[in-house]
Amino acid sequence: MASSLERGGNPPAGGAHRLERDVFQQLIETAPDALVVIDRLGRIVLVNAQTERLFGYDRQDLLGQSIEILVPSRFRAQHSLHRAGYFKTPRARAMGSGLELWGLKSDGTEFPVEISLAPLETEDGVLISSAIRDVSERKRAEAEVRLASDRLLSAVESIQDMLALYDAEHRVVLCNSAFRSLFARGVDGAIVGRTFEEILDGSLRAGLFELGGESVEAFRKRCLRYHTNPVGVLELKTTDGRALRLTNRRTLEGGIVSTIWDITEDVRKEEELQKARALAEAASSAKSEFLSSMSHELRTPLNSILGFAQLLQRDKKSPLTERQLERLEHVLKGGEHLLRLIDDILDLSRIEAGRVTTSIERVRVAEVLAEVKTTLAPMASRAGITLVVAAVPEQASEVMADRTRFAQILINYGSNAIKYGRPGGTAALEVHVRDGNTVRVSVRDDGIGIPLEHQSRIFEPFQRAGQETGPIEGTGIGLTITKRLAELMGGSVGFESVPDEGSEFWIDLPRPVEVPESDAPSATPSSGAPSPLATEGPSYRVVYIEDNPSNIAFMRELMADFDRVELVTVPTAEVGIEVVRDTQPHVVIMDINLPGMSGYEATKKLREWPETKHIPVIALSAAAMVGDRSRVADAGFYRYLTKPVRVSELMETLEALFESNRPA
Repeated sequence: MASSLERGGNPPAGGAHRLERDVFQQLIETAPDALVVIDRLGRIVLVNAQTERLFGYDRQDLLGQSIEILVPSRFRAQHSLHRAGYFKTPRARAMGSGLELWGLKSDGTEFPVEISLAPLETEDGVLISSAIRDVSERKRAEAEVRLASDRLLSAVESIQDMLALYDAEHRVVLCNSAFRSLFARGVDGAIVGRTFEEILDGSLRAGLFELGGESVEAFRKRCLRYHTNPVGVLELKTTDGRALRLTNRRTLEGGIVSTIWDITEDVRKEEELQKARALAEAASSAKSEFLSSMSHELRTPLNSILGFAQLLQRDKKSPLTERQLERLEHVLKGGEHLLRLIDDILDLSRIEAGRVTTSIERVRVAEVLAEVKTTLAPMASRAGITLVVAAVPEQASEVMADRTRFAQILINYGSNAIKYGRPGGTAALEVHVRDGNTVRVSVRDDGIGIPLEHQSRIFEPFQRAGQETGPIEGTGIGLTITKRLAELMGGSVGFESVPDEGSEFWIDLPRPVEVPESDAPSATPSSGAPSPLATEGPSYRVVYIEDNPSNIAFMRELMADFDRVELVTVPTAEVGIEVVRDTQPHVVIMDINLPGMSGYEATKKLREWPETKHIPVIALSAAAMVGDRSRVADAGFYRYLTKPVRVSELMETLEALFESNRPA
């Protein structure tokens, strides 16, 4: 017998009942889930519009059909049993809780569903209402989440280092097997869900970590402090000899990602590297000591040999024969060559041992070139080489260098140009300005040049550009010495060479740093105003920070002529800045190359401190290298004067400063 719902039933009396029925039918039709009502025989007695859309049937095709028409064939027999069992004890509940449920469309397509059941009491008996929802999208999203989670777990497990993720309550929510294996000794059962503090305490009880003399409580506090405030890294050692590095990073949710690297092998390699470096340095030092010692030991008998050979050559009482003098000339020539070789080896050993010091100062290039030409002229004359010194441009008139070492480099370049030149050829010394701050002094020749295969190693020790067995004498370390001396002076060397056409070797040195006039303080007191040092008035205190006794003595003598200037000298910057802080002088004169803290560092300190930032600092140093202009500006010097200082320039600068400090 058809139900009243299927037939639509007799309309209730009254308009209110018709309205109630219309609202009820509208609610069913607009429900977001498919609604299917069946009778005790499993026949469909009512469906809504969503059922038609979801399953692809017209309503009339479903009414009166068995509900199993909407169930895949493989589930129908079991579904009939479940349906019969439900009718025995009907109640509102979800169908198939914990099971995968599937629906069947009219075209045979299966799709996952969720079903909620509820009994309906009618005049025709108990009916069952089913609310059916398509969960395909949700299942797809869940599958994607599971896939992403599985991939994350696989990625975490594949990491060789130890990794753990803590939530905002510091509980482990995820970790890999490497992490679990490290802390398994101190934790019974699963690690996930344990707090960091629990894991740490368990590890300490198990004796996992090497404390290195630190108390257990101190070690525990340090680890907890780092975990809650992860800054930098935490270095740990285990009792089985492993070195670990722990790094924590906060997550957006307030948790912690903790990564522990096993750096045991890196530590071992670093220790081996340090040992190897120490051995290499010791070997290098021993080599230098040996070369130095042997050079000195060889010089003593060699000087005797050469000395007595020269006495024989000059002996008038028992003069030698022409034949003997000829042979003696070979002895002297060979001895002198050996002496040059020993001197070069001694020089190189001193450089390698760091025992060569340079005195950087303003050097007039033309004077050094004239000195070099005078030294090389006899050698050039014997070889038939014309020695030419080009004019020095005004912009390149001075360089910052050690005068002796600068001349030594040019003499080495010049002697090579003569030795490897051709009779009738030329060796020219030339000077150029490069990029405005560097002076290049070069020696150019038109000799035999350097073979291409030897050019890459020309500045290496004992490289003679293929002339090792040739007739030209040489030690093979002159260019090595040249390169290292140039670097000691803050310069650089280089060359160009064309085989059979000639070579050019050069050294680049910095020009003296000059403060532009627009940046320099006015050196002349205001018009008509007498010098504050020459008139009566307040005294001025000057702190001079300098470690060279001669320079200190010079400054004392200079300031002794001015009764109104109190000079305080300090040998180190560390002490000097504290003296400035305490005495509040009117001016500070600062050397740059000081033992310990440099003049740059000291001046920056004075600029940072509120009580000293107003005190002007005059730099007075021979360290006026190219590129120091920006450092001078950054350090905050009032004026940068170079040695040898011009007394008038220094005094005018001081007078300008004192004039600005004169009481109104």
